[in-house]
Amino acid sequence: MPDIIDNRYEIIRRLGSGGMADVFLARDTHLGREVAIKVLYQRYADDNEFVARFRREAQSAAGLNHPHIVSIYDRGEADGSYYIAMEYLEGRSLKQVISERGPLEPALAIDISEQILQALQFAHENNVIHRDIKPHNIIINSRNQVKVTDFGIARAGSAARMTETGSIIGTAQYLSPEQAKGLAVEQGSDLYSLGIVLYEMLTGQVPFEGENPVAIALKHLSDAPVPPQALNPEIPDNLNAVVMKALAKEIGRASWRERG
Repeated sequence: MPDIIDNRYEIIRRLGSGGMADVFLARDTHLGREVAIKVLYQRYADDNEFVARFRREAQSAAGLNHPHIVSIYDRGEADGSYYIAMEYLEGRSLKQVISERGPLEPALAIDISEQILQALQFAHENNVIHRDIKPHNIIINSRNQVKVTDFGIARAGSAARMTETGSIIGTAQYLSPEQAKGLAVEQGSDLYSLGIVLYEMLTGQVPFEGENPVAIALKHLSDAPVPPQALNPEIPDNLNAVVMKALAKEIGRASWRERG
C-alpha cells in the first residue's frame, strides 16, 4: 500500500479488512481531516462484478445524509485499484461489543435497535435497501451512538435481488428468507436481518447456525427460532414478542415496528 493515495489521502494505519477490501485511517491533505479509506483488494480490481459492487456502495450511501449512516466523501481509482473515502468513526463494531460483553441489557439493545431503525427508515424512504444488516456493519462509539455502514450490496428498491452469478450475497446468519431464496427483497428484508441482530444482542448468539451457508439459509426458510426469552429470561415479554414478529418468515413483516 502506498503512503499516499491519489495524491491526497495520507495513510496513517490499517483499521481492518473485510471480504473485499482493506480499510485504513488516512489524513485528507486537501481538507486537513481524518477519513477512513476503503481500498478494494488488488485481486478484485479486474473483476467487473466486484468493482460494480464496490462502486455501488459509494453510490448507495453517498446520497444518504443521516446522523446514523456513515457519510461517504469521495471515491476514485488509484494505483490500479479503487477506493472510497468515508467518515472516520471512533468506536467498535456491534459484533465486537457483543463478543466482549455477551448479551446486552434489554434497554441498551432497544436503544441500539432504534438508532438502526432510524437509519433504515431514512434509507428506505430514499428507495435504498441495505441487504446486509449485521453487527459487523454497525459502529458504536463510547456514548452508544450508532452508525450503519457498508452499503456494498445495497440496491435501489424492488430491483434488489440476493443472488449474483449463482451465489448467495450476504452473511448467511443474517439473511432473510426471501434473500435465501434469491427472490427480490423489500424493506422487510432489512427488518428481518435487524431482528436477527436484536436477537443476538439479547442472547449473545444468532438463532440459526449450520455447517455451511446453505444449511443456515435452509433454516431461515423453514425453522422456527428458539424464543430469545428461553435463552435469556431477563428479556421482557413484549420485547420477546417484537423479536419473534421480526423473524416472521413472510415478507409482509415490514410493519413489525408499529405492531411490536
